[in-house]
Amino acid sequence: MSKSQEQQIRERREQMPDIYKANYDKAMGGKSKAAAIKAFCLECVCWQREEVRMCTAKACPLYPYRPYKFKSKQGCERADFVTESKNF
Repeated sequence: MSKSQEQQIRERREQMPDIYKANYDKAMGGKSKAAAIKAFCLECVCWQREEVRMCTAKACPLYPYRPYKFKSKQGCERADFVTESKNF
């Protein structure tokens, strides 16, 4: 990894909420495609989970894979392919 890339990653991490940094690190480490999709979608909507759920960018190639698409019958949030409890 070049110093320029490392600096960009450091700067990006500084701008995101702490709760999403572990997921971002996992994505940038190449360990999880799901983490990368989640990080991308969240960053796209300024780190607002509900905005990911309400996304209208249907032409986005990640639209079918975005997290937070569904609500359970009790009204609690539930990711379709990643759960918050797994810290992805």
